[in-house]
Parts: sequence; C-alpha cells; structure tokens
Amino acid sequence: MGIKRPENDLYEYQYTTPNKKVVREYLPAVKAPAGRTQAGKKMFKGRLIGILGVFFLLGTLAGGFSGGVLFYLVKLGIFGAAIGYGTYEIRQGKEIKGRIGRYKRYMKVLENKKYASIEELSGTVGKNRKTVVRDLEYMMENQWFLEAHLDKEKTQFMLTDKIYEQYQLAVKGQKMKEEQELKNQEKENDPIQRELNKVLQEGEAYIKKIHKLNDMILGDDISTRMDKIEDTLISIFDLLRRKPEKLEDIRKLMQYYLPMTIKILESYRDFENERMYSEQIKEGKAEIEETLRKVQIAFENLREKLFQEDILDVSTDLEVLEAMMSQEGLIDTEFTMKKE
Repeated sequence: MGIKRPENDLYEYQYTTPNKKVVREYLPAVKAPAGRTQAGKKMFKGRLIGILGVFFLLGTLAGGFSGGVLFYLVKLGIFGAAIGYGTYEIRQGKEIKGRIGRYKRYMKVLENKKYASIEELSGTVGKNRKTVVRDLEYMMENQWFLEAHLDKEKTQFMLTDKIYEQYQLAVKGQKMKEEQELKNQEKENDPIQRELNKVLQEGEAYIKKIHKLNDMILGDDISTRMDKIEDTLISIFDLLRRKPEKLEDIRKLMQYYLPMTIKILESYRDFENERMYSEQIKEGKAEIEETLRKVQIAFENLREKLFQEDILDVSTDLEVLEAMMSQEGLIDTEFTMKKE
C-alpha cells in the first residue's frame, strides 16, 4: 500500500470548478519528483570531469613519449576514461531532467482519471512505448509514484492501489465473459446443441400456441385439460434442456403429436366460433374432447418415461451409498433407506 508523506512532498495540482472557483489539491499516492537538483549536479560533475579529462589528455598528447610508452598509454587510458565518465554523467543528468519534464506531462493526463494507457501517454510526450514504460518503472522505483502499477502486458498504467484493484476485477470479468462466449460458440458449433436449441425453440412456440388457444376456448373442462398439457410440456422441455441425450425420445412428440394436437385445438376453436350450432359440431367437439383426454394421458406417460431412467439412477446411487456406509460401520447392517 502507499507510503504516507507530508503535504509539501506530494504532487499538487489545481482546477477550476463550474462556478469559477480555483481548487488546489494533492494526490496522496504521488510524490513530487526531487531529481532536478540531482540532474543539475550530475551534469555539472560530468562537464567538470570531462573538461579536465580533455585538458590532461591534450597535455599528454603534446608531451609525447617523454615518460616512456607504458606511462604514456596509462595516462591516455585514465584521461580517456575520465572523458567517458563525464559524458555518461551528463547523459544521466539530461535523462533525469527529461524524465522530470515528461513526468509533469504524464501527470496532466493522470491527475483527473488516475489511469491511462501507455499508448495515450506515449502520444502525450511524443516518445515510443518502450521509453514511456522505462520512464514509469524508473519513477515507481524512485517513489515519484507511491502506489502506481503497470499491468502484466505493460499496456495500462494505474496511479493508485484502488484503481489497480478495480482494473484487475475488470480484467477478470472480461476474461470470464470471453470464456463464456467461447463456450457458447462451441455449443453453437456442436450439432447436438444446435438441434437441441432448435427443438427447444419449437417446443416453446408450441406451448405458446396452446396457451393462446386456451385463452380463446371457453369450455372450463377442456381449458383445465389444456392447462395440464401445457404444464406437462414445460416439464418435458425443462428435462430436455438438462438432458440433451433424450432428444431422440421426443422426436415423435415434435414431428407428429404436437402438430396434430395444435390442429385439433384449432378445429375446436373454430367449432366454438360457428354461429350456426349443429349436432355435427356438437359431436365433433365431444370427439376432440375425448381425444384431448388421451393426449393428456399420453404426454404425462411420456414425461414419466423420460424421468424413469433418472429415478433408476438415483435408486442405484442410494443403494451404493448405503452399502458403502454399512461397510465402514457407519450404519447398522439392517438399516435400509426408505424409498418413496
């Protein structure tokens, strides 16, 4: 977590409110850089050492081999190294000075929203992504940022622990979403899943038709029977959704029974709408009512048949569980589970 600092050591910024009031605030997770003095010292030190190195190197070259070849080469090496070190210090000082300048430009982006992409920061300072990442890592290491984080791919920069935690949750959520979308895609590409989806859609459409026809048909007895048929169908398709392997068991239901059921219900509705009521219509309605009674029984039997295998599996599991507990001495050998 962040390190507490006195206010005068934190990054300070100001903004103007809509009513034109100027507000000054501090970012508690950001420390103002203290490297400007360090940069100046390095550049001064580098120039001094470099100038002295050049002066003595020129003197050595002018003196020739008066002190011997070996001594001459040693002096060349020492003064050449001094020039190199001085150049290195100057470059280091300029690099720190440049980072301080870029730091301020980074903060103009970060001070309000507390996060930014590396690409956005790169465009702000006119440097490539690698330079920006090196800048930010240096600033974190030297505690210019007290709580800052780069993501694993080094594409996002977050100013505080809280923002980083929110980012991690967002990444986790996005990953879960992508995994779910991949699973859904795999299901869609699975021929069995495609057939299941088609059957479930058709089944839902048949149930809606039955429900709509039920609203249009006036007879209480037949309406009650249609309610039971609808409930039975809902149960069948719920089971199918959990057990796609039972698709084959309801093929005739989809291809014959349901289309014919809808057809006879539509005929019953038409009979009820006939203005000229006749004995033939009465007989037709009675025949449909009897057929619908048989349809109800048939659908209920189909549902029981579909559930039968699951009931047998549960019974087998209960027997196995009882036997295992008995062998371990956890229950009496005469114990038997009640089966409803």
